[in-house]
Amino acid sequence: MARAAMFPGRDLRRERPASAGAPAGQVRCWRCRGLMVVESCCDFASDTGQLDCLARRCVQCGEVIDPVILQNRRLQLEKNVARV
Repeated sequence: MARAAMFPGRDLRRERPASAGAPAGQVRCWRCRGLMVVESCCDFASDTGQLDCLARRCVQCGEVIDPVILQNRRLQLEKNVARV
């Protein structure tokens, strides 16, 4: 079940804060500014031995953010910055 709460992961706290009119602790989606909720996901293909991970999902557009997605985005950004 989803719940609106702050994600404990260090990298996910860097997401855009909620607008001034939104209650404290809510995170908004980068794509549509919809509400992001925390969900527990199962990763059967993980080689770490850990099946469960926490992710954020937008209730409006369906955008999913998890630690692997954040890592890949960060690596891509670093690669693009190095080219400049």
